[in-house]
Amino acid sequence: MTFSTYAELNQKMIEHFQQGEFRQALELIEKEGANFPANRPLVDYWKMVSCARLDDRKRVIEIAENCLKDGVWFGEMMWRRSPSFASLQGDAEFERIVASSLALQEKDSPPSEPVLLKHFPKDHSKKSPLLIALHGNQNTAEGTLPFWRTSVDNGFVLAVPQSSQAMFKGAFVWDDLEVSFHDVKACYENLKSEVDFDVQSVVLAGHSMGGLIAIQMALTGDLPVRGLGVNGPALPFGDEPDELDKLLPSAQERGLRIYFIVGEKDTDIEQDAIRAFAEKMKSVGIPCELEIVSGATHDYIPDYDAALLRGLKFITS
Repeated sequence: MTFSTYAELNQKMIEHFQQGEFRQALELIEKEGANFPANRPLVDYWKMVSCARLDDRKRVIEIAENCLKDGVWFGEMMWRRSPSFASLQGDAEFERIVASSLALQEKDSPPSEPVLLKHFPKDHSKKSPLLIALHGNQNTAEGTLPFWRTSVDNGFVLAVPQSSQAMFKGAFVWDDLEVSFHDVKACYENLKSEVDFDVQSVVLAGHSMGGLIAIQMALTGDLPVRGLGVNGPALPFGDEPDELDKLLPSAQERGLRIYFIVGEKDTDIEQDAIRAFAEKMKSVGIPCELEIVSGATHDYIPDYDAALLRGLKFITS
């Protein structure tokens, strides 16, 4: 089998794991993984968890040591929360690897103030609207900037926080929702104390998993936002439709406005679910629009710029 993208290989690995086919998974990733050098951390992670499932602890340690030798570290959540590593917790060699990985992480990215990128429009003032934009999983604040940068040229202060949840070098995630909500709230409080902006014109935005965090926080009212603009989002409350229904009346009363942007060829998201979500918002009186960008995938292309500006105009009108 030939894989044209890493996403296709990753999906096949997921299927093998769901079916308990760990030997097949290991054979596949060892055969095909080298074709995707840019995804080396994820390829090696799949190798390690496959070996762990096959109780080949020696091979897990060998792969991890090679990663560390090449400067590739994994965050604590990867070592501690991966079900495949459950049986290795407390093992002396495994704990040595974890400690070495965390030490390399600290050396590469020493603990400091949370990462928060700020970009200001040319005529920045206390009347400037604010866009808080959240990156997707396995990305960084810097990596998501192309999706949102055009807002600055159109008068917005742009603030891009980075999740505190490190998956591996250069990849941060929003998987722990409570931690994620705390991070975003802290970002907002930081901005209120340090940056001039119009508190009545705050828009919360996000891409992919960052979109899920943005949607949930906007609907719950955790941040006092005027609107919500998301690109290729994951959706919250999938298993809790009643919880979603409880939030909609107050969101409507607050005047929340929502703009969804979806790439026509984005196969990383559930487009039908997003359409249904948008229709549900409309049905309860929440102004909501869904724009499909022709030819676009889950990754940034310049055509997304115009879509974002249309969304911001809709939200702030």
